[in-house]
Amino acid sequence: MAFFAGGLHRWQGGRSELASTVTSSDSLRFDFVDHVMLIVHGDVVPDEGDWARMISVRNANRERIRSNLVVAPPRATINAAQRADIVQFIRETGTSIAVVTDSALIRGIARAVGFLGVQVRAFPPTDLAGALNFLVVPPSRHADWARRIEALKAQLATGAAQQKRA
Repeated sequence: MAFFAGGLHRWQGGRSELASTVTSSDSLRFDFVDHVMLIVHGDVVPDEGDWARMISVRNANRERIRSNLVVAPPRATINAAQRADIVQFIRETGTSIAVVTDSALIRGIARAVGFLGVQVRAFPPTDLAGALNFLVVPPSRHADWARRIEALKAQLATGAAQQKRA
């Protein structure tokens, strides 16, 4: 299974594949599945380097991306510059965002961004199917999505544990 922490990538068979991974921290992981960019946040504001790598890959693939699925733990957040970047990208491309989180703060941010004319909805983790349906992911693909999300979460947890030991 391919994943991105940033770095070089290639497309093969309609999917992205990791060619080389470069990461400075474990604030987020991302991948592409079909027409959707999947972003899994750590429990911190995304590191500027991680954010820049994700934006670079996202912008290089803007023609392929029709929507975004963001999975964020309760303490995750983004800063004002990152919110502005998201709004600009979504306005330029017309993509939609589903945010999966237990966090009232993140759901509030999603609602505020929605008031700016961005098609965004927040869902609790118990409604991953609702989020995927919002993004027009066929139900036959939902199990694969759940596995990918869990794999990216596990990579974040492993990276965070390694950083604590260092």
